[in-house]
Amino acid sequence: MRDAVVEAVADAEGVGGTRRAVLDLVLAESGDPRTDGSGLTAAQVGRLLGIHVTTARWHLERLVAAGQLVAGERRGGVGRPRKVYRTAGAHAPGLGGADALDSFAALLISTWAQAREGGERVAPEEAGARWVADRTSADASTRAPAGTTGAWLGKVGLTVDILAEWGYEPELQTADRGRSVELTLHDCPFAAMARDHPEVVCGIHLGLLRGTLAAVGEPDAGVELQPFVTASSCTARMTRAH
Repeated sequence: MRDAVVEAVADAEGVGGTRRAVLDLVLAESGDPRTDGSGLTAAQVGRLLGIHVTTARWHLERLVAAGQLVAGERRGGVGRPRKVYRTAGAHAPGLGGADALDSFAALLISTWAQAREGGERVAPEEAGARWVADRTSADASTRAPAGTTGAWLGKVGLTVDILAEWGYEPELQTADRGRSVELTLHDCPFAAMARDHPEVVCGIHLGLLRGTLAAVGEPDAGVELQPFVTASSCTARMTRAH
C-alpha cells in the first residue's frame, strides 16, 4: 500500500506536462481535416509523443476519468477492435488551458459585480461548481468513487494538474495514510481581488475544487479552504469520503 501511495503522489506532482501533451495531441487529431476524427489508440499516442504505450494509456485513462476524453472502439477488417480515445465533445471548452482561465476570470468578475450591485445572487461556491460542471461530460456523476488510496490520489492529481495550468504552484502533502491531502497554493492569479473580496473569490475556488472532484467521481469528498495562511499562499484540504 505504501508503494502505491508514493507512486500516486509522485504522479500528482510531476505529470502535468505529459498529460497536457497527450490531451493536445488527441484534440489536434479531432480537428485535423486530414483525419477521420475517430480518435487515437494508446500505441499511436505513445509513438507520436515518444513515450511508452503503457504510459500513454495511463494518461489517456485519467483524461477519460476527468471527462476530457472519451474511449470507444475502432473496428478493422481483421482481429479484435482497438480501443481509441477522442474528444468528449466538439464544443466542450475543457477545464485547463488559457481559454478556460479567461472564462474563469470572467466568472469571478461577474459574481463579484452581482454581489456588489445587489443583483440576483448565486452563491460563489455554487458558481464555481457550476463552472466545472459546464466543462465536464454529462455522465460525470456515474463515475465510481476511488476504491483504493492510490486511485484516490490519482484523482487528486488531476486537480493538481488543472490548478498548475491556471497559474498556481501547488504543493502536495498527504496525511492519514493518503486519505487526506493538503495542497498549498502559491501565488493565486486573483490574489488582489481575493484580498478585497475573499467571500467571492475564495468561495468560487472552494466550489471549483469540489466540482472538480465531483467530476472525477468523488462528489462526497470533504473539501476545506483556508485563505491567506501566508501573504501569498492558501491551503486546501481534500479528504476521501470512504
